[in-house]
This record gives sequence, C-alpha cells and structure tokens, in this order.
Amino acid sequence: MARGKYQKSDTSKERIIEAATELFSTRGYAGSGVDRLAERSGIAKTAIYYHFGNKEGLLAAVLERAATQWIEGIQNASRQAGDPIGRLDRALAGMRALLEERPWIYKLFQILALEMAEQKPEVHATLQAIIRRARLAITDGMREALGVEVPDADGVAGAILATLDGVSLGLQLDPERVSLDQVFTDLRRVTAFMIATRLNADLARMFDGPGALRFVVPAETKESDDERSSNSDR
Repeated sequence: MARGKYQKSDTSKERIIEAATELFSTRGYAGSGVDRLAERSGIAKTAIYYHFGNKEGLLAAVLERAATQWIEGIQNASRQAGDPIGRLDRALAGMRALLEERPWIYKLFQILALEMAEQKPEVHATLQAIIRRARLAITDGMREALGVEVPDADGVAGAILATLDGVSLGLQLDPERVSLDQVFTDLRRVTAFMIATRLNADLARMFDGPGALRFVVPAETKESDDERSSNSDR
C-alpha cells in the first residue's frame, strides 16, 4: 500500500488522535464508530486502520497521549523552585489549570472507566497504570519540595487525585454549584494538613480521638449547640 495514498504523515495521525480524543471523551468508546472518526478527522477510514491497526489500537494511542499530557502537567506544576508552601501553591494552581484548560482528560478517563474497565481488562490495566504514574508524579514533587520522605505520601496523592476527579464530575453535572476558588482553597488546607499530620505524630494524635473538634470548633458555636440541645429536651 502506497504510503502517500492516505496522507500517512505525522499530521494526519495527529488529526485522527485529536478527533478520537474529542469523540471518546464526549460520546464514549462504543458511541464513536470508525466512520464517525473518519468524518470528524477528515482522514480516510482505511488510513485509521493503517496507522493504528484497529479501533482498540487508536484507543491505546489516545490514552497514551492523554496520560502524557496530564502527567507532564502535574510534574511541571509540582517540580518548581521555591519554599514548600510556595511550591504547593504553584502545584495546585497548575492542577487547576489542567482542570480548566483540559477538562477532556478527566472526562475521558471517567467515561472509559465506567464504560470499559470491566469488559476490557487491558483498558482497566492501562487506566490503573496512568493513575499510578500520576500519583508518583505528585509524591516525587512532595519529596523534592520538602527534602524529606512523607509517610504514606501515596495516600496524600490519592486524596488529591480523588478530589480532582470529583470536581471534574461536579463541573460536568452541576457547574453552577462548583466554585473552583473555594475548592482549591480547601484542597490547599487539606493537603497541608495531611502532610503536617504525617510528619508530626503528636499533631496527628490531637485529631485522632473523639474530642478532636474541640481544637477547632469556636466556643460560641459549641455553646449555641448546647443551648439548642437543651431547648429540644424541654
């Protein structure tokens, strides 16, 4: 088969991947037939088979591209010079930028996880590997920023990624209820707290017992709660 017949170039391959990424992240894998992919990319259907072998080969290329962009974005955000708090702020700002500028990455992973993870073990394994790489990028960034190993740093990274996943879903379902300013203010506090309690066992113990909230609930609030409880008993 002549290579030039189907515009077999890096440009045509990129156009196919871009079209597939858009369709997979909006219509899902099953809803994105090869005919539709060819129409959206403007590339002959036979060229799709030539470049990727089949639709599953195209999916693998799309996932690899999305994973690379996502993880490189996390690494660039996490690995910057400065004091630890400043680096945390820049890392979270970078993650927010990814969420705002490339929301399709999160949508793609969510759709494929729901649609294909159980039916296609290889897709499940690929998504797991991508998440592990993202967690590693975050834990490496923590180590470089602090100069020490954070106990259960992987748990901190998992909590950050779970928050981003939930925010992505919220933006899709009910965007008016999601304030990214508040979300990332809270995520900064929670991340700093998780790191601090892992590095300071005494601090962690203060919040592990049943009376943990006495450290943070204002006295006037507690009194109001006690009054309400007393009034309800009368």
